[in-house]
Amino acid sequence: MAVIAPERPELPERPSRRERWKRRRRGKADQPGKAGKARRPRRRGRPGTGRPGRPKRTPIRRRVLRRLGRLVGHRPVWRKPKPPLRLLPQATKVSAVGLVVVLAPGGTFLGRVVRLLVVVAAALLVLRAQRGGAPRRRARLATAVGLVDVAAGFGIGLPHAGADGLSLRSMAGVILAVVGLPLLLAGILAYARTVRRWLRLPVLVTSAVAGAVLLPPIVSGVAAVNPPPVLLDKLDPGDKGFVYDDVELHTSDGVLLRGWYIPSRNSAAVVLAPDAGMTRSNVLPQAALLAEHGYGVLLYDPRGTGRSEGDAMDLGWTGERDIYAGVKFLAHHYGVRRSKIGVIGLGRGGEAAMAASAHDGRIRAVVAEGVGRRSPGDTLRIPGTPTGWLQRVTENVEYAAAAVLRGSLPPRSLRHDIRAMRPHKLLLVAERGQIRAGQLYRRTAPGTVTLWKLPDIPSLQAYATRIAAWEDQVIGFLQKNLRPRQVPMSS
Repeated sequence: MAVIAPERPELPERPSRRERWKRRRRGKADQPGKAGKARRPRRRGRPGTGRPGRPKRTPIRRRVLRRLGRLVGHRPVWRKPKPPLRLLPQATKVSAVGLVVVLAPGGTFLGRVVRLLVVVAAALLVLRAQRGGAPRRRARLATAVGLVDVAAGFGIGLPHAGADGLSLRSMAGVILAVVGLPLLLAGILAYARTVRRWLRLPVLVTSAVAGAVLLPPIVSGVAAVNPPPVLLDKLDPGDKGFVYDDVELHTSDGVLLRGWYIPSRNSAAVVLAPDAGMTRSNVLPQAALLAEHGYGVLLYDPRGTGRSEGDAMDLGWTGERDIYAGVKFLAHHYGVRRSKIGVIGLGRGGEAAMAASAHDGRIRAVVAEGVGRRSPGDTLRIPGTPTGWLQRVTENVEYAAAAVLRGSLPPRSLRHDIRAMRPHKLLLVAERGQIRAGQLYRRTAPGTVTLWKLPDIPSLQAYATRIAAWEDQVIGFLQKNLRPRQVPMSS
């Protein structure tokens, strides 16, 4: 009996070795229920050895160039802002509070309320524009807020901190400077990341040049409009042995000025105008010398300094109003003749004296020491060299910033005032740094201007270094033009 063996099931055809290798590389398997696994290719060993070697690495030079390319630039990608700009809302709030504290003093009550409302409204608009804004918009806002903080911090906070110490206003200004400078840099860098790669380097270079050229004059303009207070010294004419009166002057715009008046003994009198940032105590030595020759001398504190009211300004744009008030006082004084009134001004006081003499015919002689440029019209005569062009730009930016903050236009040029002074005379005392400007003003009106050059003397130091020469030049000029009575000198 034959035994029949059971039939064996047919097995699937076994793939070849090459097919199995391909399936392992793809990570797939044809058999159901089994998943292939991707397998890394074997490392090839060095030729002639049986050991596996490391994969071939990219050369260092190519890796360095690739990394530099990624840092310098690539296509702009809209991404979330970097960590510095994430603090932009908090920095804006801190800036708003600091600006309110810094800008609160000075001016009338209505002006303070207006400044407060403007700062709050601007802060709210900036905060609203930051919400959901694109990185480029946020970068611009950060740059603008940082610029305002830097101008207010370095222009108001640091000068007041050096003069007043740690007051509330100076501390707020220092905080603005600390917050504003990093915010300004972060805004510029964030904006550079949003432009195309070939524009990044020009944007950074342009920002650096603009910051170096424009930022210092903007800070100077802010500091000129908001100078720190200057206190009056305890020294008075009585300590010099002269009889004097405490006087009050009322300007045409309602500002009260306080000063001293030494009576005249020769029917002539002089208004002595200090420089910006000075008080009547700083010009007391010159006043004592004039009083010894018999001249009546009126010393006053410029507005906003010493014990005078009003808002101070280092550019001295409103100084001629103070001189008008002084000349009016002397013209109505019983011991002074109207035809024998002169003005001696130092620095900005000299520039204001020149402007006042062009409009007030009672001023017969002016002595101006340390005169420079007062308005954009004076900077047009600076030589057209690269240094001269840079000086024009910086000074005009300073004047523009001061005009915007002050809410008034700059005064007319000094050359215009010198032409309008005829037939009155002007003595210019030009020390180191003012000789070129003095030569320009003398060429403007040769018959009006007398120039005394002191190239080796620092600015406003003619009296302190050359008392005898100052006495000969100034007293001789006043005697020639005012023609006072001859009186013996006081001992």
